[in-house]
Amino acid sequence: MRVTFYGVRGSFPVAHPKVTQVGGNTSCVVVRAPGAPALIIDAGTGTRAAGRDLMREEFGDGVGEGAFLFSHTHWDHIQGFMFFEPFFRAGNRFTVCARGSHDRRLRQVFAGQAESPHFSYGLDAFKAAVDWRAIKEGESFSIGPWRVRTVRLNHPGVAIGYRVELGDKSFVYMTDTAPYDDQLLCEGFHERKPDSDPEVVARIRECGRALEEFVTGADVLLYDTFFTPEQYAVNPHWGHSTPDEGIRLARQGGVRRFYNYHHHPEAWDDVLEGRVKDYARRLGGSDLEVLLAREGEAVEL
Repeated sequence: MRVTFYGVRGSFPVAHPKVTQVGGNTSCVVVRAPGAPALIIDAGTGTRAAGRDLMREEFGDGVGEGAFLFSHTHWDHIQGFMFFEPFFRAGNRFTVCARGSHDRRLRQVFAGQAESPHFSYGLDAFKAAVDWRAIKEGESFSIGPWRVRTVRLNHPGVAIGYRVELGDKSFVYMTDTAPYDDQLLCEGFHERKPDSDPEVVARIRECGRALEEFVTGADVLLYDTFFTPEQYAVNPHWGHSTPDEGIRLARQGGVRRFYNYHHHPEAWDDVLEGRVKDYARRLGGSDLEVLLAREGEAVEL
């Protein structure tokens, strides 16, 4: 299993001299293994480069098979979707998996960004075959030889975390989530009951336990470290987390490699480098590598 980072920023893409080492594109990760469909997780601006790389393989000949796994459909996770080149080669086949909405069909969610006046062509311009699969948090399914598990994340509108398994190897993608400690973020930005409500407290604890079980034994955890603890204290309702919470989850679950991901758009390379080195020194060790997700780098499992 190879996991390649094509976009590692959160919220919006950044073009600046101080992000050239870590990368300025928004969320996109590709998981590959011989004989298995390509898995593309999220479709931020990094998706354009991912598509170009895939076109150098079987997708360029129109015989590629892949699946998109979306954490959620906020703009920074879908803005590269229409620029994915393999969609425009006949013969390629894709399944798009995302959380089902209660009020709109899944295809409509993606068609909306591609319609006039927002875009010059729509989904009907695709030449590849595209199937749409609405999923629910907690659902498990297979894509070829891949085993995929999902979990609910703590984010406005609700996001989904993915655990991808092949043989005895496992990779967890967990971005856009706040810690399940004192709040439960739901469909609306602030749509939640008072945190003192016993029902909410019980649900928070249930979701927290599910998250802890979800990462247990994973080889790699790619986790939302958008905020420092100080930033999180100011904006806990944004639905993002910190290295402290991610490393806690990783250690509790016996994860071997932890990657800081979904970087703040204004966290420059030197800041991220220094921060991760500090966390690795303080909270890492021989049993847990604390690492920085960089655009263009690949992880072998």
